[in-house]
Amino acid sequence: MFSFATVPVKFVGLFVLYLWCTAWSIYEMTRPQSWRQRVSNGLHLVMAVVMLLMVAGPTWMTLIKIIPIWVLAGFFAASVVWFAWLAVRAFVAAQRSSGWHFVGHATMFAAMAWHVAAMAVMRPLKMAAQSGQADAGGMNPMMAAQQPGGVLWWFAVVGVPLMAYLLVASVHALRQALAPATPVATASDCCGGTCTCGPDCTCDLPRPALGPVANDSDGRSLALATAARVETAPSCHEVRPVGSPKFRMAALSDFAMNFGMFWMSTGIMVPLLPFFALLSF
Repeated sequence: MFSFATVPVKFVGLFVLYLWCTAWSIYEMTRPQSWRQRVSNGLHLVMAVVMLLMVAGPTWMTLIKIIPIWVLAGFFAASVVWFAWLAVRAFVAAQRSSGWHFVGHATMFAAMAWHVAAMAVMRPLKMAAQSGQADAGGMNPMMAAQQPGGVLWWFAVVGVPLMAYLLVASVHALRQALAPATPVATASDCCGGTCTCGPDCTCDLPRPALGPVANDSDGRSLALATAARVETAPSCHEVRPVGSPKFRMAALSDFAMNFGMFWMSTGIMVPLLPFFALLSF
């Protein structure tokens, strides 16, 4: 939970990031999709909404009065199992790209479950500290839990690989959002022979998902293989040409989701990495 009065940049930044995640997740739910994609997109939408409500104290407190915080943590832990199952299913089918895609989502939901669980543990400690409780050494419960070996210190240790993933995934998503678009093939590029230009081809010939590189009338390679221009591996959303507006917006949503979670979770890492406190301003 944050407030504009104490950390204005972080408060506004997280609110904007999660608002975009929520809006895009709602859009994704409106697209034609399989039942597995609908479940996956539904889970993404729930996480985006929870993170949006988590930014401000009043909305977060209202949410956990309706849904206990440990129930939320359990929900996100169960979501990890869902995406892990999709990953295993993809690897068994030799769809490595899809497998790693779902591994990434499983890790992201694991980070969310970790974050909510840490908040659940921190809540009674904060309340105890505010009530003036202290141990024999005069240290309040919150400070004691942040010492090496304390429960919050261990939460920070567990969070190291999760936070590393969130940061790497954020950079990857931003690179995808800025990736140059591959030129779209036209009917004249592929309709004279085997059509490999994917869903954007306007000819009436069969359009396989993958195919050989086509040549134009002068024999120059057009590099029209769909894999180079269009996402073809099964994922959580519809197929989109790389560099298209929808592809970029989806990538920006991924960035907002991962970086927002990283930024929001920096406070949990302070017991192990004190300099993370500098990211709250």
